[in-house]
Amino acid sequence: MMTTMTMVMMTMMMMTFTVTATKAMETIGESSHATTTQMTTSDAPRRALKQLPFASRSGTSAPEHRHHMSTGVSRELIERIAVDGAIIVTWANNHYFDFAMNFVEHLEKLGVKNYIVGAMDEDLYEALRKININTWLMGSKTIDAGSVKKDFGWGTPTFHKMGRDKIRLINDFTKSGVDVLISDIDVAWMRNPIPFFRRYPTADILVSSDNLSNSTHISPRQANFRVDDEGLQENPCGGTANIGMMWFRSTAGSQALTDEWVLNLEKDPKLWDQAEFNTLMRRGGCWASPDGSGVGPGYGGKVQLGALPVALFNNGHTFFTQRLPEHLGLNPYALHATFQYEGTPGKRNRIREANQWLSDRDIPDYFAPKFMSYTPRVLSDVNLEQFKALGYPAAATGRLPPLTEGQPVLKEHMRMVQHQIAQLYEANAIAKKLGRVLILPAFFCGLDRVWFPHGGIFPGSMLRLPFICPADHIMAMESYGAKFMQEYREFSFLSNPSMPSGVVTQSNVRRVAVPANGSFLKTNEIKAEYPMCFKTPETNPEDGDKCAPARNKDFLNAESVSLGSAPKASLDDVAFALMSVAHVKFLHFDTIIGVTVSSQAKTTEQLRMGIFCCRLGSHDFYSVNDVNLFEVATAEQSALVGTNEHASMRGMSTPNQTAAMMMLPTPSMTTPTTMDSTVTLSETGTAATVRAGKPERRDIDEEDEKREEEEEDDDDEEEREEEEKATKKKTKQIREKLLGDYDDDDDDDAAVI
Repeated sequence: MMTTMTMVMMTMMMMTFTVTATKAMETIGESSHATTTQMTTSDAPRRALKQLPFASRSGTSAPEHRHHMSTGVSRELIERIAVDGAIIVTWANNHYFDFAMNFVEHLEKLGVKNYIVGAMDEDLYEALRKININTWLMGSKTIDAGSVKKDFGWGTPTFHKMGRDKIRLINDFTKSGVDVLISDIDVAWMRNPIPFFRRYPTADILVSSDNLSNSTHISPRQANFRVDDEGLQENPCGGTANIGMMWFRSTAGSQALTDEWVLNLEKDPKLWDQAEFNTLMRRGGCWASPDGSGVGPGYGGKVQLGALPVALFNNGHTFFTQRLPEHLGLNPYALHATFQYEGTPGKRNRIREANQWLSDRDIPDYFAPKFMSYTPRVLSDVNLEQFKALGYPAAATGRLPPLTEGQPVLKEHMRMVQHQIAQLYEANAIAKKLGRVLILPAFFCGLDRVWFPHGGIFPGSMLRLPFICPADHIMAMESYGAKFMQEYREFSFLSNPSMPSGVVTQSNVRRVAVPANGSFLKTNEIKAEYPMCFKTPETNPEDGDKCAPARNKDFLNAESVSLGSAPKASLDDVAFALMSVAHVKFLHFDTIIGVTVSSQAKTTEQLRMGIFCCRLGSHDFYSVNDVNLFEVATAEQSALVGTNEHASMRGMSTPNQTAAMMMLPTPSMTTPTTMDSTVTLSETGTAATVRAGKPERRDIDEEDEKREEEEEDDDDEEEREEEEKATKKKTKQIREKLLGDYDDDDDDDAAVI
């Protein structure tokens, strides 16, 4: 029998065990219990994910929680993180760790601390906890343990299951007692949006839109509700709502809508979460704002709705394709990486192109290699006016008939883009030979890309044609996998927010002057009226397009090295000619056209190009089969070389552009190097240096040579003058033929596009 003392001791031990076990379960359940006060502070230093030694503790995707809401989060955690009764929420799995970091870094840059990230797998949960980011183990109710850690893939069954987890999350937070901003992980917040939302205290729900034109200034009555010239879209139900950015006040109306939303999705696995929200908000009537504020009744009058303005809360088309905030002079709150064509890699690259990707600081190797770039050129005989006629504001874009096969404007778009692709392929081959990563050029497109037949731009959009288009309009980067980041950087790489200081300097750059061939003389640089870099109200106008090597002042003013007077026979010869600058961080080719005598693109694996989509009946594949970058200059083109006007035709804006760039190729395959040696190109294209021996005899004796010189001196001066006049006249005729009619006062404008 146990003594009384023994029984007391056992009872105390059991009580201690119970308390300890309960705390342990709470620790597993959510990060707030695991980290207490430390988790709500974001000031602690962070480390890159690859430096973190951790592993998943179990294979399940479903969290174990006690006394928590359906997605595992507790009201106590929400209340602890919320500021002034508001919280910002997103969710992700470990596959999107870098997107989660970009999301968080943007908010912390703004000084916003009231955010939390729902972790759908334990790997992400552990990673975020270790770097002091507010999180909880959300898991997934329907996605299995293996799939929950992978790319969900837009439109896949897993994607739709993830959408149901999202709506359960929304439903939980609307019942938490605080107001909540629900945001997709591929949103970048550039301003704190909560003060904007608070301007509309009667709105139960504010939601972003897939609309493609701004309507905050359509009605005069809207003026009374604009603050700092900002307001809601005129009609809350005037387009398709996008649930990637949603503001919910904790009201009975928002709770009723989200209750039914969850119920309908769980009853029918075929429903798409976003489509169902659009159905619900219109069911029973959805009306325009009665007072001009942009807030109006929806969901049968049970909620007050508002549509967020597309130029401030941007979808992927208004921000990346139209650049609508720039055209309207607005300071955007957010961008959402929608309306793109290459999955997760396409989203990542678009945000990088806009210099809004803040996650590269966790990838030091992103800036470590040596880089190569080049100035892209476009065919000078393409008439840009035909594109302008199909864009905003020239055309009624919602009523344009779809493009058809063989239509001249479509053929010209294809020809212009395919010429740029051919340059990219040659540049990629050269970069690989030199052991460098290629900085992409900015692509110049004549027509928009849409996933259905269209008349030139996305119907209803405010896109001006032609335009600097996102790389995913042209490049099939998703299928290239990890090799894309190994071989390429975004065109705006020089202004990447994580670029180490002191790297992009004039001393770290060498420009490569390339001999001009006939193909080069049929091209121009992209006209300066088409900006490459994304601009914000904070952008210094003096910086210009510093993000792009083709227009960066340090690159344009850098010391130049010449490839010589003739194109090289092989990549080996290119590498040999540039040995003296192999140590330099950046090599920038003034052009890629004519670097070699023939195409070198097929010497290496190339990223597949995408498609133009869509014309009536189908789409068209980009192909470089008919592009020739290696034409030898004709006698007529040769006459242009050396004229002052031709300097502006080359688009050169700096005085230190070497004359060697415009030296035309000669028939000789022998290039002088020193007084005593000559470089001879072998049949395989390699360069062999041989000693130049002295000739044993002369074919012309000294007396014959002297007589010839005397005869040359006796040439008639008047005859030479006549020949010079004839040459000038012919040169002018050739210029007019190649460049069109011109006025001497406007040579610069006539020379470049």
